[in-house]
Amino acid sequence: MQTRSKQPLLRGAHLPLILLGAVMALYGLVSALVWSIASSQAMRGQITAGQQRIRLANFESTAGLIVGIIFLALFIWCAVKARGAARAAFIVGALAALGPILAGRAEMLLFGVLGLRLPAGSVIAGALATLLFALPMTILFIILASSRRVPRACRWVSFASIFVVLGTAFFPIVVTVVAFLVKPGDPGIGRLMEVGAQVMRLRYTLPGLSLLFLAYLSMRFVQGQPAVEASSTPQEGGSK
Repeated sequence: MQTRSKQPLLRGAHLPLILLGAVMALYGLVSALVWSIASSQAMRGQITAGQQRIRLANFESTAGLIVGIIFLALFIWCAVKARGAARAAFIVGALAALGPILAGRAEMLLFGVLGLRLPAGSVIAGALATLLFALPMTILFIILASSRRVPRACRWVSFASIFVVLGTAFFPIVVTVVAFLVKPGDPGIGRLMEVGAQVMRLRYTLPGLSLLFLAYLSMRFVQGQPAVEASSTPQEGGSK
């Protein structure tokens, strides 16, 4: 009865969840590659720091808009094919599509449209875009990890993914805030800034891999259900 009370994350094929995880992970890898190329060119003097920033902003504006729309469509598709807590999780997760969409526009919206005047504006804008992606994803994994109807293996992966998302989101933000606002010019913070930049590149890749792993475990659960029911049928017949 305990196995029957549980249900897979999606009804039928898990293609929407697979595509969502794959697109998220791939976008993270491409973003990291673009960032690495631009940084390498800036360090070799091929482009200026201003040109590097413009390139990254243009990439985030264009690619982020496209990927954000794809995220939204795939989250909605997953919600349609899910039930119960899983459906609620994917509905909340759909808000994460705002993260990549606003990644290249947050600074303009905050300081150009709203007219805010804050120190370290680019840092605050980047942190806002990161949190818009990380917080809905964290809530998504919390809902999956706390639902008794979700298969146990998926619950454990979701529980671990909570810390993965929070770590990749908040560690770079904390390090950057300390470097710019608390200890500006401190040479000891330079190494942490480098680590924070490396961690920031994983903010899409690791959650995407978690979703792919969840899809794999959910499909295995579906494949194991007929075998469990078949093995329990003779026992029930014998007891009668």
